[in-house]
Amino acid sequence: MEILVISDSHGDDAAIQQLLNQYAQSVQAVIHLGDHDRDLLQLARETSLPMYTVAGNCDDGAASPRERMELIGGHRIFMAHGNKLDVGFGVEKLARRAREADAAVCLFGHTHRSAIYTLHGIFFMNPGSITDPRDDNRPSYGLLTLGDAPGAVSGKILFL
Repeated sequence: MEILVISDSHGDDAAIQQLLNQYAQSVQAVIHLGDHDRDLLQLARETSLPMYTVAGNCDDGAASPRERMELIGGHRIFMAHGNKLDVGFGVEKLARRAREADAAVCLFGHTHRSAIYTLHGIFFMNPGSITDPRDDNRPSYGLLTLGDAPGAVSGKILFL
């Protein structure tokens, strides 16, 4: 199972539309990790893919929760934008929340810096920003792959 993971779109509907067009037939779900989660929600009517969103620091009044736990493809996935968990200063609080939630996967945004790593046995992914990267890379997004077996999780960062 593959999931398209995006974050920090900041109003760039065109970038999201491009990704939805590119991956509509190959992914089974889409996750937006905040800062204009409504960008994805507005386009959600155009696809039958399941959509999961969390609100970020630029999403005042959003209907999306600030963090959420979902069971997807048999894997517990914790999602948060990350600003309320101080990810700009490190991932200690985020990792603690993911462990408390018994997550196998932790997805977050906010920093506009892409990253993939494993910490405390949990797979972490920050897809970066599809509009304003801050890590000397091009705008980026992630593809999360969930296998059938517990712990069978991988991912990659891709660039627009």
